[in-house]
Amino acid sequence: MTTPTIKVSYFPFPGRGEPVKLALAVGGIPFEDNMLPPPAWGELKAKVAPLQLPLMEVDGKQVSQSIAMFRYACKLAKVDGKPLYPEDPLEALLVDELTDQVSEVFAPLPATFAITDQKEKEAARAALVKQGGASEKWAAFLDGKLAGSKSGFALFDRLTMVDLMIFLNFAPFRNGFFDGIPKDCFDHLAHVSKHKEKIANIQQVKDYYKDNQNPMYAVLKA
Repeated sequence: MTTPTIKVSYFPFPGRGEPVKLALAVGGIPFEDNMLPPPAWGELKAKVAPLQLPLMEVDGKQVSQSIAMFRYACKLAKVDGKPLYPEDPLEALLVDELTDQVSEVFAPLPATFAITDQKEKEAARAALVKQGGASEKWAAFLDGKLAGSKSGFALFDRLTMVDLMIFLNFAPFRNGFFDGIPKDCFDHLAHVSKHKEKIANIQQVKDYYKDNQNPMYAVLKA
């Protein structure tokens, strides 16, 4: 199969575009990393509405929707001869299931964006990550899943799409990006913490982030 020409456009910080880019990097798939500062997105937004970032171009064809793009990247990317998104239908189902469950950790957070009172906003976010909170309960669920892994990977004793999703989905909780969420809020989840170190120490991941000096990416480094 001919390697497609890929361009990924997103803001210059980790977010919804990062899983796509990391999957391509891990698989050694070349791509153009088009980091758009907010003013540039303001100019582009009217032209592509109602689409939102991230955007991907594949051989000149523009596509959107971050999870669809992520899944596509994981189908292309292979590690030790196996794609990050399994070809076996049942394995693919299990990957999709756990990937969706990982998304539940972050899912309650956007509702806090609309809270205008700063103290109220911070209190609402703190409640999400305290023990038994809406985000913490899903994080603890994932910790339990990882506890049953002999290899440290989430599924099948090999690197898959799910591992990148876990690695990146916890980053906003670790880097202090959101007011009211302590950076150590999930440090009590030992298996989630070990998983972060395992993925960060994969050579392709280390190589991808080693020259990135943006402090937002520091939590993704080994």
